[in-house]
Parts: sequence; C-alpha cells; structure tokens
Amino acid sequence: MMRKADVSFEELYNCYKVRFERFAISYIQDRSVAEDIVTDSFVYWWEHRDRVGSKDENPAAYILATIRHKCLNHLRALQVRLRSHNEIRESQSRIVQENIRSLELCDPVHLFAGEVEALVRQSLEELPELTRYIFIDQRLKGKSYRDIAVEYAISERRVETELARALDKLRRRLKDYLPVILGSKSFHSLIFRFLQKKKLYFLRETVSQKCFIYVSA
Repeated sequence: MMRKADVSFEELYNCYKVRFERFAISYIQDRSVAEDIVTDSFVYWWEHRDRVGSKDENPAAYILATIRHKCLNHLRALQVRLRSHNEIRESQSRIVQENIRSLELCDPVHLFAGEVEALVRQSLEELPELTRYIFIDQRLKGKSYRDIAVEYAISERRVETELARALDKLRRRLKDYLPVILGSKSFHSLIFRFLQKKKLYFLRETVSQKCFIYVSA
C-alpha cells in the first residue's frame, strides 16, 4: 500500500498503470482513449496532491475514483455524439448503454479486494477474541444484541461497546481505501465472502465462553 507521503510519481505509475488501464479499457473499449484517461488521472492527482486529502491517504484509491469519473464522462459524451449525428446503430447504442450502467454500478473496491481482505484479516486477528466474535455474530450473522449478550453472559451495553471497538479498528485500518469503499454496496459481502473463502471455523467452549479461531490453509 502506497501512501501519499512516501511515494513518487514514477513508483505509483509503474505500480498501478497496467491494472488501471485494464479497468478503463474494459469500459471504454478504446485502448488509446483509456490510456489517456489513466495518464490524465495520474497527472491530475500529482498536480493536486497537496490539496487532495491528508498526507496519509492512499493515492491509488483517489486516482481510481478519478478514472471511473472520467470514463463515465467519456461514455456519456460518446452517447450524445452518436445520437446528435444520427449515426447510432442499435447494437452500438446498446453496448454503450450497458457499459454506462455497468460502470455506474461498479464497485472499484473489487480492484483492491486482495489488499482489503488482508487488512480485514489482520484487523480481526488483532482484536480480542470476545470482540472478534461479537463483530462476526452481529455484523455477519445478523444476531441481535440480546441474543449475543445471552450467549456470552454479558450485558447488551457490553455488546455495544465491543462492537464499536471492532468497527473503529476496521475503520482506522481501512481509512486509506475510503474514497473507494464509501458507499460500496458490495463491501459487506466482500468481507463475508473473504471469511467463507478462508474457511473460518468458530469453536466455543460452553462454560467459559472462550472463543478460538482456526483458519484453514
């Protein structure tokens, strides 16, 4: 993960250029235009980096959000040009419309899925066992505060406190990705699929309510 304070333009460009161009080309379907959009987005961030967020912000997340915005602008302009010149073909129009709809619904968080999953895993592993299991039970399994309190023989207020601790931990750990994941419709499911993929099995001792976690290879 590259932070604004310690990254050069060349390092950032070389690290993310291919991945971001692949993202843009999948929607623009014109390599030259897509490459220009990606380059312009990198340059825009570099020229405005002192005015964009904090020094600890993840530049790649901001640049990806800029690329998505520029791709949308290009596709919408293309749609207007095709209509205004009466050159639109039904199939061509449908492809452009589908790409616009797909990009509007796109969650760029998936492009950083590996990095986000690693941070989520690290954050959960660093939590006290009780805090971790309260988070999993409430946020991923949908259990009520009352049910969790009964299960662990604690008060509902304690459940609320432990859940707040877990959420604060995740929020601080993932703050570099907020430009991408804020409002993401799939972020919750991303975490859930990550837990399923890693095959986390939760074993509880019946009396002490101690919790153990086993992550299979």
